[in-house]
Amino acid sequence: MTPSVDISICVPTYKEAQSLEDLCVAIAKVFRQTSMTYELVIVDDNSPDGTADRARELSKDYPIQVLQRPGKLGLSSAVIDGWKIAKGEILAVTDADLSHDPSVLPSMVASIQQGGCEVAVGSRYIPGGGFGNWPLKRQIISRVAVMMGSFICPVRDVTSGFVALRRSVIDGVKLNPIGFKIGLELLVRGRYKTFCEIPFVFQDREKGQSKLGFKEIRNYLVQLGQLVLYTLRTRPRRQRVAPTIVAVEGVRQ
Repeated sequence: MTPSVDISICVPTYKEAQSLEDLCVAIAKVFRQTSMTYELVIVDDNSPDGTADRARELSKDYPIQVLQRPGKLGLSSAVIDGWKIAKGEILAVTDADLSHDPSVLPSMVASIQQGGCEVAVGSRYIPGGGFGNWPLKRQIISRVAVMMGSFICPVRDVTSGFVALRRSVIDGVKLNPIGFKIGLELLVRGRYKTFCEIPFVFQDREKGQSKLGFKEIRNYLVQLGQLVLYTLRTRPRRQRVAPTIVAVEGVRQ
């Protein structure tokens, strides 16, 4: 299949009807400043607030594919299903609530197309990255999770949910869709040697509700245990490379 866009951005959704238009406007603004092409792949778990219908409406004005699943099947499996129908050679995932800064996306594309890396990670834990209005409790949970994951992967923001990668990184790779940390799953199991991290400031959602709860924390611990065993068996080697930064006007400037 010949890629028809530079990057396919998967957006897993559940009850995100209020956020979708803001996301579409922000991403369109960023890519208008470049020569890069993109698509959004909205994967909705049959949201009762009509998220899928809203995405179909927006597809009249924005490059959107919509995949509506029959029920709440989980974030990680939504990303995997979205990537299956994606048109781009570069695959990415971002949240629907604009907690991930869209202005980082062109740098992700350039780092993979020109910079010699196979995986580009939006990172809160390198210079220039950080947290905006995230509550202290959530920051502590995140830092503990990152610390635990750092033993099996050299990426400094190993739990980032803002990731782009060459399609070849996951071709033929069996990803376990448990939990919501699909980034951690592909960073450990993916077939790649080089990665880069690009700083961004994480912002707490302004619309909708957070999905984090006890179930998600428990699933993370189960997922982490499985990945520790995988790493001990395979001992993959990863090399950090410098990112290629593309300066664009961000939505929060």
